[in-house]
Amino acid sequence: MAGSIRKASEKLGTAPSSLSRKILVLERQFGTALFDRTSNGLVLTHAGRLVADYAKAAVLDFECLRADLDDLRGLRRRLIHVVAVESFAVDHPVAAVERFRRKYEGVSFKFTVVPAPQVPPIVSSGECDIGVAFCAAPDPAISVLERVSEPIVVAVPLDHPLSGQRCASLHELARYPIALPESTFLMREMFDQACNAADVQIVPTLTANSFGSLKGFVSSGAGIAVLPKGAALHEERHREFVTLPIDVESLSRTTIDIIVRRRRLPRVVRLFAEELHQTLSARIADDMMQPTMPAH
Repeated sequence: MAGSIRKASEKLGTAPSSLSRKILVLERQFGTALFDRTSNGLVLTHAGRLVADYAKAAVLDFECLRADLDDLRGLRRRLIHVVAVESFAVDHPVAAVERFRRKYEGVSFKFTVVPAPQVPPIVSSGECDIGVAFCAAPDPAISVLERVSEPIVVAVPLDHPLSGQRCASLHELARYPIALPESTFLMREMFDQACNAADVQIVPTLTANSFGSLKGFVSSGAGIAVLPKGAALHEERHREFVTLPIDVESLSRTTIDIIVRRRRLPRVVRLFAEELHQTLSARIADDMMQPTMPAH
């Protein structure tokens, strides 16, 4: 929303007078005002927001149709923009892109990492093609294509007293120096809720907005850290530390969700979403085949 006729006309390359006439025509056709004229410029009315949302959806559907027609003509050159949470974006997109590029050479990719709460709004706004979210809440503007298990776990050093256990309780976690994500992370919110429900007070030694910092805390032997399972796979496979389930049902049922705006999807986007799902599923299968650390 440009906020004024002059700014909008500059952006569109249209004369201000022409743009004003087109707005007036639309308002006459719909029989209602689409903008409130204020001293600070133009502001969409409720009716105006409805029209704007419809127009955006129509443009996106047209782009999808054009992409599919290009696909039929063999013109598959397209940029696919994926917005993802950090636990998925560590290394999994590279594998998916590599496999997909073997079949569709003209496709290029852009991956953007954002905090979990930001993924659904970006997807619903149409600013990206695919979102990889953490525990996406129900939203009428979003379709969930796939859900894959992504439990919240605790990472512990190899020689830590907890490392030989099959799982850990919140009371046990409270005994040791611990690193947690910042409070802006959805998984931190869920972890704090679990602690409150169990009447367990956990004061972190370290908080960070990067899973890399949390993993470094564990790898250095400084203490333990709470992470999504996917963020810790690389280090666990290379025996830098081990992860344990946390004995709280709500923390074991969390998921990674592949989400899209509720609209017609271009064929190539739909196929890449399937590739992402296969990558996530393969990750889980590989994890189940990893040998566990022997008990002390």
